[in-house]
Amino acid sequence: MVAPLITALAVLGGLGSFTTVRELAEPHFKGLAWIVPVGMDLGILILLAWDLLMEYLDLPWPVLRWVAWAYVGGTVLVNVSAARGQLAGSVMYAAMPVLFITVVEGVRHLIRRWVGLASGRRMERVPAARWLLAPVSSLLLWRRMVLWHVTAYQDGLGLEYRHLLAVSRLQEEYGRWAWRWDAPLAERLSLRRLPTDGDADDLESASSPGAGEDELLGAARRIRRQARRQGVRFTRDYLGDQLRDMGYPVANTRVRRLLAVLRDDSAQGGEA
Repeated sequence: MVAPLITALAVLGGLGSFTTVRELAEPHFKGLAWIVPVGMDLGILILLAWDLLMEYLDLPWPVLRWVAWAYVGGTVLVNVSAARGQLAGSVMYAAMPVLFITVVEGVRHLIRRWVGLASGRRMERVPAARWLLAPVSSLLLWRRMVLWHVTAYQDGLGLEYRHLLAVSRLQEEYGRWAWRWDAPLAERLSLRRLPTDGDADDLESASSPGAGEDELLGAARRIRRQARRQGVRFTRDYLGDQLRDMGYPVANTRVRRLLAVLRDDSAQGGEA
C-alpha cells in the first residue's frame, strides 16, 4: 500500500520539475535536453533505492544518500531559479522534493526498526562456511539463538559451548544415553534455560579432567578391600553399584577407568 504511494509521489515530483529543467537545459543540450531531467530523477530514485537495500542488508553506505540529496538539492535550486525570486513559486517548486525526501527517510527508519538495526536487536547470521562444514550443529546453534534471542554470533557460540559442557558432564556422571532418564529433572531442565557466566565457570570446573579423581579412587580402593574381606567377587558392576550407594553418581566409563587403575596397582604390587 505504501510503495505505490511513494512511487506516485516520485512520479509527480519528476513531472513537476521536468519541464523547468528541460527548458533550462535546452541552450546546452539542444534536442537532447530531456535527458537531463530524466537522468537526474532516475538517478535519485536508483541511489535512494540502492541505499534502502544496503540498509536492509545491514551494509549501510552513507555516500549513496548524500549523493541523492545533492541531486535533489540541485533539482530544487534549478526549479527555484525558474521562479525568478517569487516566494510562492519557490515554495511550490521546493515542496515536492522535500516531501519526497521526508517520505524516503521515513521508509529508511521503518526498515531499520523492522530488521532491528535501530534497536540493536538484529540477529547476526551463522556464517555460510559453518553451515557447509557442520550443517547439523549449525542448525542447532541457529535454533538456540532464535529461541533465546541471542543477537551476536559469538554469544551464540558461547551458549552452544556451555550447553555441550553441561551435556558432557551429565554423560560423564550418568552414561552416554542414560543421562536423559537417570539425571535429576532439575539438571535436565537447566539445559533449557539461558546459562549465565557463573554457570559456565561451574561447568568448566566440574568438567575439568581429574576433578575428584583422588577421592573417587580412594573410595574404590576401600570397596575393593571390603569385597576381599567378605569374599565377594570384585567386578565392574559391583564397584559401580557400591560407588553409587555411597553417593558418587559415576558413569560406567568412569567405573571402567577406576577398575583399570586398581588392576594396575595389583599388577605393580601396590595396595591390594
